[in-house]
Amino acid sequence: MAIDNILQKAKHHLTSFQDKVKNLSQKRAAALQDEPSPHRARSTPKPPEQVELIVSAATAAKIMFIILIMFGAVKFLTFISDILVIFFVALLFSAALDPAVDFLQKRKIPRALAVLILYVVIFSIIGLFISQLIPLLANEIGNLALKLQDLIKNVISGKIELPTFMEGLRPILRDTFEGVDVSQLEGYKDVLLNFAKKLSNVAGSLVNTLIVVFHGLLNAVLVLVLTFLMIIDEAGIDKFILSLFPSRHGTYIMEKNRAIKKKVGDWLRGQITLAISMGVLAYIGLSIIGFLTQPIEFSLTLGMFAAIAEFLPVIGPLLTWLAAVLIVLNQSPVMVIWVTILFIILQQIEGNVLIPVIMRKAVGLSPIFILFGVLVGFKFLGILGIILAVPVTTTVAIFVKDYARREK
Repeated sequence: MAIDNILQKAKHHLTSFQDKVKNLSQKRAAALQDEPSPHRARSTPKPPEQVELIVSAATAAKIMFIILIMFGAVKFLTFISDILVIFFVALLFSAALDPAVDFLQKRKIPRALAVLILYVVIFSIIGLFISQLIPLLANEIGNLALKLQDLIKNVISGKIELPTFMEGLRPILRDTFEGVDVSQLEGYKDVLLNFAKKLSNVAGSLVNTLIVVFHGLLNAVLVLVLTFLMIIDEAGIDKFILSLFPSRHGTYIMEKNRAIKKKVGDWLRGQITLAISMGVLAYIGLSIIGFLTQPIEFSLTLGMFAAIAEFLPVIGPLLTWLAAVLIVLNQSPVMVIWVTILFIILQQIEGNVLIPVIMRKAVGLSPIFILFGVLVGFKFLGILGIILAVPVTTTVAIFVKDYARREK
């Protein structure tokens, strides 16, 4: 009896254990079925979902219309680019003259009369400057024309010894003038001589000089007229600008308009001051070198060229140095070293004294951005684009800086 009870209990425990093992096996099998099999996933990849983009005929027509409008706008702006340049140059001049006009207006002088007074003063200074310098420049240009042919020939043939760092200039000149015969060089010389002679003929009369300069230059007249109108009708222009934007943006637009006018005006006044300063310093430096060693020919012409080249950012000083080196090569290779030292000193004075005092507040841009603007301007408008690159880049920078400040 006791044995039967023990056997029944043992049988019961064994059956219970078997049921538990069976349940565990079923659960394990179910879990394995639920887990994704890598082999099965690789063998039967799930096809990617396909998105079908449906564009209606109306939407396609709108897109094409927008593209045509943009293309037409670019073509139209390209077509009127000359007119846009005239307006922009007039804007530069009006921004530069505006502080002086405001000063005279505070002295009870009407704005229109103030502009005319400034015109008379400016053109009188320019006329006096030209009448005094043109005879000297004409003489130097004539002498330069006479020596141009011999200079090029001597450099190409090796009669003029170049410094080591300039030896690369000889093959460039040889390749450039290889197909140019003597008669062509004589033609270039005659052109310069005739130009110098004409300058000498008109130098005696300021009135005749101004008539010759402005005769047929319709663009120059338009610039003067537009500058006059922009200054005397400043309030009307402000109202027109405000009418182009929603009224809620009026304060912001006028604030930026004043900032642009101030920046552009400061730049032009500073650029003129910088050009005059560098031209005078270059002439004085060349004269000092000529006094200490031997007289440098065409020093006045080089000084004028240095002043004009200052309006070409970055590349202007380099062009002036190259012109000076080519001229003094005909005198002595040693002079090249003196001229190079002079222009290094001038660049140090410009970069560390003149620009921080005159231009830093006016522009306030990194040279990298200025160089980028110069390259873009040259791509679209050539030399004129280089001149206008700085004010345009400065204008764009005003809005970019304001946007970056608002995002922070």
